[in-house]
Order: sequence, then structure tokens, then C-alpha cells
Amino acid sequence: MNEITDLREIQQVELGILRHLDQVCRENGLHFFLSNGTLLGAVKYEGFIPWDDDIDVFMPRCDYDRLMRLSGADSGPYRLLSQERTSGWRLPFAKLCDLSTCKQETCADFGADIGLDVDIFPLDAWSGGAAQARRCGLWRRGVSASIESRFLSPRTGWRRAALYLFWRLSRLLGCGFFCRRIRREAERGRALAAPAYLGCVVWSLYGGRELIPAEVFGSSVPVRFEGHTYCAPGGYDTYLRRLYGDYAPDPPPDKQVSHHHFRAWYR
Repeated sequence: MNEITDLREIQQVELGILRHLDQVCRENGLHFFLSNGTLLGAVKYEGFIPWDDDIDVFMPRCDYDRLMRLSGADSGPYRLLSQERTSGWRLPFAKLCDLSTCKQETCADFGADIGLDVDIFPLDAWSGGAAQARRCGLWRRGVSASIESRFLSPRTGWRRAALYLFWRLSRLLGCGFFCRRIRREAERGRALAAPAYLGCVVWSLYGGRELIPAEVFGSSVPVRFEGHTYCAPGGYDTYLRRLYGDYAPDPPPDKQVSHHHFRAWYR
């Protein structure tokens, strides 16, 4: 197998996956928004953040659930992997993979053979405020720790010891323990007729900042991303400021690095 080491080449494969997702969604009346760093890149650069190596999208929960039932999502080299579709899948969200490639995460086992991918996160209602977001962040860290085969932490002293104990406990409990709790957190929001806040309940990275006013997602606007047009939340500026603060300045050069750790090959 030939290793893919060029960042732009990795991005081009991921763009092909995004175009496939867009086609499937258009053909089936489904909707998604660019999210996280992908949306930030679209707004600032009309494409990838120059040092970024992944693509994230949000799908409203009803559309996400419909996508999980679509056989047409699997076509050619593309495979949709999720707990709803893939036996042994260990993440509480979906990945659409290009299986003409092989991707190996550092010390992480997702429970299935994967390739370069696009992350698809369901957009759920928050039912419990900032306390729920912090709790979901704990469950998310439990999932991450439970699928890591080795303990990796730059911390020292008592913090390193505490993280090591958390890693050991998470490995003992298993990812299913944490995924079930994440699923219950997401299900609580479905009973709300008019939720005040929406966000990434299943993978809470930013704690209370993940509580995004629902009106942010009440409409969509077109944005350009690498020569194609996709949807952004109508209130994208509120969303980005909520997550990143003042996102106009670039970070200092020493921070312009990917936070993901993987290797990839062509099969």
C-alpha cells in the first residue's frame, strides 16, 4: 500500500467523500450543515483551514436517523459506518469513509476497518443546560479513553496520575457504557417541542459553549468550500463565536497544526 503523506492529497480524498454525501442528501431530501473547523474554514478561507485535515458536518437528528437507514449511502468505495449500521462500531456518531483508502488512528480502535472519512454528527436538543453539556463531555472523554489501546498524556504529576486512573477505569467499563449514557442524553431532548438550545450532544468538546441558541439553525445560508457550495447555519457567526470567540485573527504559527493523529494509505 502507498502511504498518503501530502496534506492536500488527504483533503482531496475527503472532498470526494463530502461531494458523495451532498449527492446522497440531495437525492433523498436530507439536509446538513458544515460545522466546527470545516465551517470556520468555509467562512474565512472558502475552503479548508490551511493546516486542517478533516471535515465535520451536522445533520438535524431527523435527517441523521433517515440517513442511517439509507442503503444508497454505500456506493462505490464509500461506506457509512455507525452504531445503527455497523456491528461493533464504538463511536456515538457516524463516519462516511472512502474504503479505497485505509486510515489508522494512533492507538485508537473504532471497531471497524476505516478509510479517510467525513465525520457526521447528529444535531440534538439540549435538555439540561450547561450541566448536561459538562456531563456529556465526561461521557465523550470516557469513549475516547476506552478505545485507546495505550495511555497517552503530556500531563505530569497528579494530573497524569488522575488521567491514568480514568483511562484504566474507562477501559474496564468499555465504550458501550459511555455510549449508552450519551444516547440517553440525546434522547431526552427529543421530547422538547421547542428546545432553546441545539448542539452536538453526542460528542461534547466545548462544555457549556456547545449550547447554541436554536434559532442559529432555523435557516441556512450558502457558503463556498473548495469550489463547491454547501449549507451553513443561518446564524453561523453566533455559532462560531460561541465555540471559538473572535475567530477573525489566525492563531500564532506554532498553533497552526492539526490536532488529529493518523496515518493513511491507498489500498
